[in-house]
Amino acid sequence: MEIEESEVWLTDSTALPGAEQTAALMIIGIIILIICFILSFVGLCVPRISLLRVIGALLFLAVILQICALVIYPVRYTSDVAVNLENYLYSWTYGFGWGSTIIMFGCGVFFCCLPNFEDELLGNVKTKYFYTSS
Repeated sequence: MEIEESEVWLTDSTALPGAEQTAALMIIGIIILIICFILSFVGLCVPRISLLRVIGALLFLAVILQICALVIYPVRYTSDVAVNLENYLYSWTYGFGWGSTIIMFGCGVFFCCLPNFEDELLGNVKTKYFYTSS
């Protein structure tokens, strides 16, 4: 009994089309995220070193890489593997990837806007009161 090519199941996850590109982009994104995590401790614990905007820029770079990865995978998957399938579902990891990308984008905005309020957070400016007694 011979097994036809259409009956062979893919057991290796990297055998899927676009999986290697997606994995490479996601791994580069996680490495950039780890670097940002370490730099954020240095930038927030040592107030003399202002790394906050650099961290925000690196987070935006990681967001761009992850968006590319999250777009490449379903396009390649649906064009090569799921051609004859009427209904195909992605696993929960695909939604988790989009969720982490959105959160990373928010952190990038936070780190880019944080230097504007750095003096207020560190207590270097005089407190401004809305109510003044006359």
